[in-house]
Amino acid sequence: MTSAADGLAHRAARAAAGLDVAALSSGVLVSVKTHLLDCLGMILAGAADERVKRALAATGRADVPFLLSLACGALGLDDFDEATRAHPGAVLVPALAGAAMAARQEVGGADLAAALVAGYQLFGGLGEVVDAGRMHLRGHHPSTFLGVPSAALAVCRMLGSDIATTTDAIGIGASLSCGITEFDERETMRAVQTAWAASAGLRAAELAEAGFHASPVALEAPGGLIGRTGTSADALAAAELLAGPPWHIEQVSFKPYPHFSDLHPVSAVLIGMLGDQRLPPEHVEAIQVRLTQVAASRLFHDFPPRNAKQAKRSGRFALASCVLAAHRVGQGSALLGAFSAERLADVDVLDLAGRITVIADLPPQGVTGSVTVTLTDGRIWSGDAGGYPGDGRDPALRWGWSDAVARYGDLCTAGSCDPELGSALLDMVDGLERVDDVRPPLERLCRLVLR
Repeated sequence: MTSAADGLAHRAARAAAGLDVAALSSGVLVSVKTHLLDCLGMILAGAADERVKRALAATGRADVPFLLSLACGALGLDDFDEATRAHPGAVLVPALAGAAMAARQEVGGADLAAALVAGYQLFGGLGEVVDAGRMHLRGHHPSTFLGVPSAALAVCRMLGSDIATTTDAIGIGASLSCGITEFDERETMRAVQTAWAASAGLRAAELAEAGFHASPVALEAPGGLIGRTGTSADALAAAELLAGPPWHIEQVSFKPYPHFSDLHPVSAVLIGMLGDQRLPPEHVEAIQVRLTQVAASRLFHDFPPRNAKQAKRSGRFALASCVLAAHRVGQGSALLGAFSAERLADVDVLDLAGRITVIADLPPQGVTGSVTVTLTDGRIWSGDAGGYPGDGRDPALRWGWSDAVARYGDLCTAGSCDPELGSALLDMVDGLERVDDVRPPLERLCRLVLR
């Protein structure tokens, strides 16, 4: 019989328990703060989303992580892990905020920081073992599949659970993992599944604290979370990934645009070309975009898109929206509302999209895309794409604290949030490692979502 000490969940619990925020580099701590601040900003901006309101009416106030996660993902800008094709922040931050709300004693900022590092680490480590970047092809939704045990671990680390309890929580979380990729047209079920992961992660930790037990090999056994995917999992190799460094949280990207991430590099190039000049779309003769075959294969190519799900994956529609947003408001960075029902019928976007061509002919190595804009006056602009602003895979493109604060301000404005609440959350995150109790500002945030 396998002992608990042999299992991957136990190894993950032990690694998390040994995390000391004071020993982390300043770069890792900045990553923790930027991801936390961005997720809190998303929740502020998405608190009034109609899906949050409908879920609140259906479930009442009992499931705080579920509602916070729906708000976090409402704008489609929640952080994105290119390696696992998942949204870890929309799972982990709501789960931890819900756990803090339920805690009967002070929750220190250093423990919250360590919990985020541990949660992102398990997300990334498990994701690498199961080849999560290709999970969609097998019908699994990575955010939910990986999110439940990762959130359970994070909650236990923040609350100071012992290693045995944390081990059980991870195993219980593995047994609650689910998620399919057959989403509805608005992808509401994608958001609901992600919210379920946040909620179930907290529940798994609570069940473990109440004395429920799980198999010590609930992750790696043939019938476990990893084993049942059909991948060849090496538990020892996976355990090494969990201990760090490197710390996975540094490699997770921020989404600068709400459309499909494979279009972010070429969108960044196009928006950079436009600058602040508010180029009228009628001055554009044609736009030609080149992508790798892998990137192009994940796009939606029929036109026009019939719903938001298709539009977000339509290179023609997304890039036309970039040009129109830059023309109308002077920037195309956030593209908020670009995939609403009204914008799907926007004749200016549809007309410009008719002059955009997407070609799949780039080699898999080198640049990830290129953009050529031909203007009606004969001028030609062109540029190659590599990463994009906030791309966690490239240290030169990762967002620093000032980038996160700037976007947080935009999100607070978009959500018309109480300036005092916005400042309180910003102050908490800025001095996170020194905060004695994170609950007061998080309680105010939860009241906003639950009102």
